[in-house]
Amino acid sequence: MAKKIMAWSKCAIEIGKTGESDAMATALTSVGVVKDKSATMESAEGDSLEMKSTGGETVGSERQEGTVTITCRVIEPGKELYTLLGIGAASEANIAVQSHVVADEYSVKVTPNKVGAWGVEAPKCSVSVSAGWSEEDGNYVDLSFGVLHGDQTDGEGNPFWYMKTPSKGIVADTVNGGYKAKA
Repeated sequence: MAKKIMAWSKCAIEIGKTGESDAMATALTSVGVVKDKSATMESAEGDSLEMKSTGGETVGSERQEGTVTITCRVIEPGKELYTLLGIGAASEANIAVQSHVVADEYSVKVTPNKVGAWGVEAPKCSVSVSAGWSEEDGNYVDLSFGVLHGDQTDGEGNPFWYMKTPSKGIVADTVNGGYKAKA
């Protein structure tokens, strides 16, 4: 049996505006410092459709596609995150938060620290932002990426929702904080 390479522990989360034809963004930026154990990718089952005939007999049923959501908490987010998402204007002195609504769609890449562990590339995602402050976490932004179906295709023209990709490892991001995928 081949040795399992676990994707747990430290990871890099990078985002960029979705490309043409819903392609993965070519320029990705670290979201910043992600709180320990806050990054998740979860799926939820879709709706179940069922039709019954007289007498309660099931004559047809179908399960709809569910949802996939990637979430994380960015601690002490910098000016770069607010401007990248288009929700704030940064000056030398402050950040003028203009909205928590992100208008554009973004690509998200999650890269595990361990080389060979499976990461995720989601070319087209809606973004939800919830900013806050607490005594425990200080300033933070909770990011939630709803993975969307789109026109994206792999190198062979096959359509896909999101892609599982092997990690090449991560390195510290000295500009935005946090980590980024090794090139």
